[in-house]
Amino acid sequence: MIDYDKPNDDQDQDLPPSKGQLKRETEHLQKVGEKLLYLSDAQLAKLPLTDKLIAAIEEGKRIKSNTEALRRHKQYIGKIIREADTATIEARIKEFENAHSLNTRQFHDLETLRDALITGENSVIGEVIAKFPTVDSPKLRQLVRNAKKERDQNLAHPEKPENTHGRKLFRYLRELSNL
Repeated sequence: MIDYDKPNDDQDQDLPPSKGQLKRETEHLQKVGEKLLYLSDAQLAKLPLTDKLIAAIEEGKRIKSNTEALRRHKQYIGKIIREADTATIEARIKEFENAHSLNTRQFHDLETLRDALITGENSVIGEVIAKFPTVDSPKLRQLVRNAKKERDQNLAHPEKPENTHGRKLFRYLRELSNL
């Protein structure tokens, strides 16, 4: 007895992809191509791209104002990218995106640490000294003192707030964390 509810694997392998599947693949490749337009030249150099694809990406980066031309060019890049190793390209793009989000998260963590240093007690300075063994503790303490003083001045005179010492403290923390 044949079960019509259960798909037959042998029949599925013989059939070509459906129109819908082809359309989804094409749209996916166009999105990958669009991501390529926003990568830096250094990142593009790390990808296995054909010369034709590189030329199309460079041309796409030059199109600024004409949105219809840019849309058509993205379709063209999606067509050309079929010839390239899309699996490797997608994997590398994902690596770039993950590195960017990791970097953003680390920056947010440093901002939180800076704010804790400015608003917190001296115990926070001890935690930073323990976390970063290469810290110049007198310099860190001076930067924190200056940032606290600046914050207090900004609270007293909110019409022209400054944050130069807070930025200096952040840059020092970023230097310590090697970002």
